[in-house]
Amino acid sequence: MFTFSLKTPRQTGMMALKGLLSGIVVFLAASQPVFAWDSVGHRLTAGVALHFISPDTRAKLLEILAAHPRYQEDFQTQIPAFIDANDQDALSQWLLGQAAYWPDIARGLPGAERDHYNRPPWHYTDGAWLRGSAVLQGNLYLGIDARADQWGREQSSIVSESDAHNVVTALDYNTRLLADQSVPKAARAIALCWVLHLMGDIHQPMHTGSLYSAHTFANGDLGGNRIPVTLADQTGRESLNLHAAWDGALREFGVAASLPDILALVSGFTAPRIDGVESEWTAWMSESRQLLSTVVYTDAILAAARVADSKAEGELSSAIRLTPAYVSRMQEISRQRLGLAGLRLAIWFENELP
Repeated sequence: MFTFSLKTPRQTGMMALKGLLSGIVVFLAASQPVFAWDSVGHRLTAGVALHFISPDTRAKLLEILAAHPRYQEDFQTQIPAFIDANDQDALSQWLLGQAAYWPDIARGLPGAERDHYNRPPWHYTDGAWLRGSAVLQGNLYLGIDARADQWGREQSSIVSESDAHNVVTALDYNTRLLADQSVPKAARAIALCWVLHLMGDIHQPMHTGSLYSAHTFANGDLGGNRIPVTLADQTGRESLNLHAAWDGALREFGVAASLPDILALVSGFTAPRIDGVESEWTAWMSESRQLLSTVVYTDAILAAARVADSKAEGELSSAIRLTPAYVSRMQEISRQRLGLAGLRLAIWFENELP
């Protein structure tokens, strides 16, 4: 198993990294006000990946993406005015960032188009689902017995879309499509968007498990979506749930400010090894699940759930206040997870893409 050493985000010599990032930061800076985590996070993973892949690999990815059946509507016509069409670096950065976000765009397509492209179950996994390096559940249980383990099929057996039903098997399926040059170009382009996107999703802890209890969360808290929270010392975001808080962890910083710190966390001054490194998404899911049990669900959250359960309530009686320390930790973990997602994207592209 290949592991990464995460360094402190601001260390002596950051100016060198900032020089390398100028092409990425310039095109992203103007776009921050309109992007939430869903967009910012996935664009960050693409930005990190592009920092580590070769020019030939980048060109290959752009060639594949150009065959996307909605390339005109969702890519070409959406290019911001501040992108210089003659600046190939800025243009390619934006296009691949848009590709990483595209599966979320598909959620909002009209009628038949949405049904054709949108795959809601692919964005997450049931916390009881296990495979490979993920041998422990992502679910937490309060006062009830754990649900039975659900052992998934091996990666080699996921060969069709009907076999893909969660974030892991969707990665199995879409990486298979993307790496197969006999697959029609349009299908490979769609698969590219999903690979870019799902590598980010599996690194988000709340996409890998839920909280269960006898009454309030008998069917789970839906990955934190049923836990109302408030953020200390922040306004304008009162109607939040725990999942949305994690999704929006870096909203106030945006892409341009976050990317240098994230790259420093991943590599610092030492280029990480890429050649020959294996990709194992169940190991990444296991990392996310460890964060669920050690960081995400605090004692205060669990105590509130126990009180609601003792009263047989269907919902928590009040929002949970996330302390400044919790918010800071959430932001730092988000930087780490997005950095690893981007680096691991680069590793897969360089080692597995024909």
